[in-house]
Amino acid sequence: MFFQLKDSTATTLDTFDKISHLVKAILHFECPEHRAQHHILYTANMKLETYREAQSFYRKFDDPSNALGRLSREAYELANKKYHQLFTIIRSYMHLSDHNKRNHFNHHFRFSKEKIEAMFTLFEQMHHHEHLKLEVEFYERLKEDIIPLLTQFE
Repeated sequence: MFFQLKDSTATTLDTFDKISHLVKAILHFECPEHRAQHHILYTANMKLETYREAQSFYRKFDDPSNALGRLSREAYELANKKYHQLFTIIRSYMHLSDHNKRNHFNHHFRFSKEKIEAMFTLFEQMHHHEHLKLEVEFYERLKEDIIPLLTQFE
C-alpha cells in the first residue's frame, strides 16, 4: 500500500551478450586468484606464462622409451592445449569488450545461435552442476564447445 513496485524492464540478451557472459565466466574460472575485475587480464597473462614455462620444461624430458618420458609428453601436450585455450579466451574477452562489434558479432554467429543459447541455458542453471560436483568438468566441456566458435570470429 505504501510502497511502489518498480516496473521490471526485461531486456533480452542477444548472442553477443550471451557469449560475452560465457567467456567472462570461463576467464574467471580459469583465473580465480585475481583480486579485481581490472586485474583479470594480468592474472590470465601470468597463467599463460606458466603454461609456456611448463611447455618448455616438459619438452626437454620427452622420451618415448620410458614411462616418465611418456608422462612428460602428455604433460607437454596438456600445457600446450591449456595455453592455446586460454590464449583464445583472452583474445575473445578483449574482442567482446568492444561493443562496437556487437552487430558484426551477432550477424557472424546467426547460424550458431541455437548452440550458444543451449550453452548459455546450461550456464544459467549452474546450481545443478554444483550439486553434482561437475563444475570443473562443465567448464572444460564449455571451453571445448565455445573455442571453435570463437576462433571462427577472429
